[in-house]
Amino acid sequence: MTSQTEPPRSAFPDPKEYLDDPRFHQTFTLPPGPTRPHSFTVSYSDYGYRNKEHPELERVLLLCGPLLGSRYLHIAKDALAKHHRVRIIDVDRPGFGGTSGVPSPGDRVAAWLEIVPALLSHLGVRHVSVAAHSGGTIYALNVALRLRHLLHPERPYVALCAPWVRPARSGAPLMSLAGAVLPEGLVGGFDKVAAFVNRNIAPAVRVSGSLVPSLGGKAVLAPGVDGKMVEFEERLWGPLIDRVYSESVKGLGQDSVLLLKRDGKNGDWGGWEDYDDYVPMLAAEGVAAGKLRVEVFFAESDVMIGVGAGPKWIEECWRAEVRGDGIEFASRVVPGSDHDTIAHIRFGVFEEIFRGMSGEDDVETPPAAAAGMASVAAEQPAPLREGVAV
Repeated sequence: MTSQTEPPRSAFPDPKEYLDDPRFHQTFTLPPGPTRPHSFTVSYSDYGYRNKEHPELERVLLLCGPLLGSRYLHIAKDALAKHHRVRIIDVDRPGFGGTSGVPSPGDRVAAWLEIVPALLSHLGVRHVSVAAHSGGTIYALNVALRLRHLLHPERPYVALCAPWVRPARSGAPLMSLAGAVLPEGLVGGFDKVAAFVNRNIAPAVRVSGSLVPSLGGKAVLAPGVDGKMVEFEERLWGPLIDRVYSESVKGLGQDSVLLLKRDGKNGDWGGWEDYDDYVPMLAAEGVAAGKLRVEVFFAESDVMIGVGAGPKWIEECWRAEVRGDGIEFASRVVPGSDHDTIAHIRFGVFEEIFRGMSGEDDVETPPAAAAGMASVAAEQPAPLREGVAV
């Protein structure tokens, strides 16, 4: 019988030792090419389930993080990913961590579309599912459109958590201010503002996830979620964010300009201007094999895209007569979550994503805890300690 008492702190890995795990500090170098005279360094995390003898049994998830596009944000999900036999690859976007920067916001999507296939080829990964949070949506959707051959041929799958919506569409007051009032120089220098906030303000007050993502919010625990994993993620979060800001976050300013479309350029999102342009383009690609499944998870509370016009805009763009027969779409609101926290373990979204990758669950029904399934908590702290080993 599993003890209900709180485990001692020693039952969890030391945050510094965990963050130093070599799996979270991988690098890859792109050689100079026709459009790039210099080599380009990419830093990434590669963790979760591995089967080196039979790599074809690995289900690989490519993560596209939020505005703070760091490879560290989901590393607490290592044990959860192993439990579901999912391998996670999380790449620092240009200007984050050890990834080289690009000259302008308009170069970011093109760089991403060069990085992803080169890195996956380097790792010997043929197919992936894709998941994104907030601003990472733009990058994930470009993978689905421009690199469709990298999605699983039988179970192509894309999951979007609190997907980004432009202020002109969402009407969200906070983002409308940033989109129309703040000087472009301030938006472009967002990385400096965020670093200052993390050093001087965030320890004392809770700030929007655009600057310093938080684990705050309602104390919701979704059915079947392991409380020990939730506790581990929460204990790790502060040191994790400090580690993010100890490395480069210069890409934060460029991503802010890109998402808000403040540079006045068209095509920076990958040749499409908004989701109403994107979905018909994706539908026109047809279905090479399996029907593409797109799942969207909206937050119950969301200061970044709102809970009215923003989600409604997304659903309108993906309506059946636009997406056609080759795309299956579903969306739902995640109880108790907000824009910052929706991707955290306690809300169960990533368990749904892991199951959705394999087609185990109906896309419109959140998974319940499997009857009789042994709790991962009963084996703690071993699964968490397992995550520290290479």
